Amino acid sequence: MLLRNTNNHFLFQNDMSQQDKVSIRPQVTMLSVLKYLEYETWFALAEFIDNAIASYLKNEVAIKAIEGKDFKLEVRIEINEPENKITIRDNAAGISELDYSRAFRAAEIPPDNTGLSEFGMGMKSAACWFADNWCVTSKALGEEIERKVCFDMKQIFEDKIEELDVETKNSNKKHHYTFVELFNVNRMPRRRGVGKVKDHLKVFTENL
Repeated sequence: MLLRNTNNHFLFQNDMSQQDKVSIRPQVTMLSVLKYLEYETWFALAEFIDNAIASYLKNEVAIKAIEGKDFKLEVRIEINEPENKITIRDNAAGISELDYSRAFRAAEIPPDNTGLSEFGMGMKSAACWFADNWCVTSKALGEEIERKVCFDMKQIFEDKIEELDVETKNSNKKHHYTFVELFNVNRMPRRRGVGKVKDHLKVFTENL
């Protein structure tokens, strides 16, 4: 796990081949209250990392079959204070087509809820808590499509939007990753919060 402060600007350019949609209903209004949860910044950041760890553990055999037995999960949290932006990147298994709709609907519990991400709200609740505008780009292991979806929470509530456009492009089946980009962040993590993230995750990362 790498945590890095950066003043660099990261630009992702997609050669979009097609555009699909993902449903965020039912209970889309639930998303509106997530920004008021009594979170701490370190706990909200840990939600993203918990998701990456859960994805890795679920797909460890398949990932190592391609990457080799020495593969290590890596999660990068880039805190860009000048641009008021946070980017979380991981090299876990990505969000598969089968799980894609569930991943972005409120109150959807994962089929396997025995481990991390038990309530299925980690990424969504943390992203909404940090920012009104956020995007998720993910490429699932074994699939040939990279998918990107962006949330504008104010527009979703004002226009009662229940489906979002998904940008897609072709990609190598062996690639696997997820990027979460949080824009105009309402609560920027501080040094103390980063230390708490490390403490919170120590029990999981020691065995990865």
